[in-house]
Amino acid sequence: MSQNVQNQHQFILNQKYLAVFFNNLSPINVVDVENNSFSSLSPNWFVAGTPDLEYKKYVLLAYLQKISQEFSEVRLYPALGDLIFHHQNLVSFRENKQQIEAAFPSRITEIDLKEMRVNFEKPLDENAELQDIDSIVAYALPAIENQMEEGKQIYDYIEERISIEPIGISPLFRQEGYLLLHMNPRKEVKAFSYRLTSLIHNHQPHHGISLEHIYTYSYGIANTYEHMKLDLIRNRKEMPNPATYLVYTRIPIPEHPSLLPVAKRKMLGYLA
Repeated sequence: MSQNVQNQHQFILNQKYLAVFFNNLSPINVVDVENNSFSSLSPNWFVAGTPDLEYKKYVLLAYLQKISQEFSEVRLYPALGDLIFHHQNLVSFRENKQQIEAAFPSRITEIDLKEMRVNFEKPLDENAELQDIDSIVAYALPAIENQMEEGKQIYDYIEERISIEPIGISPLFRQEGYLLLHMNPRKEVKAFSYRLTSLIHNHQPHHGISLEHIYTYSYGIANTYEHMKLDLIRNRKEMPNPATYLVYTRIPIPEHPSLLPVAKRKMLGYLA
């Protein structure tokens, strides 16, 4: 095979690697990252521009340093979700690349009768650019996984310190209702309406819970959780017998980046 033809085949192969990868990016995840002002790493950071390993290390480490700062302040989201997105991208790229390699026919180069073995040769060797991208992915995956593990430990720490209990008698219908969020030692109790949601993505059901803040109470002897529930029923006629739950934590936790996201996932498990 001539060098020009081989180079042309290699170019086509490179394009297939990248095309399959980007076609398999989750549209939902991409939108999340693009709308996320936190993210400083583009979805295709490891294949964009010149695949220089040292430069990509610098880009990745700067990003991970930013993530580490968020975690040090017990701010889980959007940092942890961003990490998971980039990890999924790297894994997807590697898996799709392996699938394409397996699809290319191999040529028999030797039949070893003594060892009862057949040796094969790949029709095309990877060029330097793809080898560099492989090196970047090989470096980035464990680095991101280590940071994800730190995030998971913080997540578990928060989850263990959140308790959920019903206020009054729970009705059979629990698809929507109220959630009272109380973070000790504050007197403030935030009331949210909640609704369970579901969608189908890639033929798989995904369940979630949406919250809407509707009122803030002050907890005390004359204003207990039961009083708050009665007040919600009296002032919001659309749910005469709502499921109402107290989400309580004994320690202060950053509300929006950590407490609410973890509490929502715990509520999903509680209501399942």
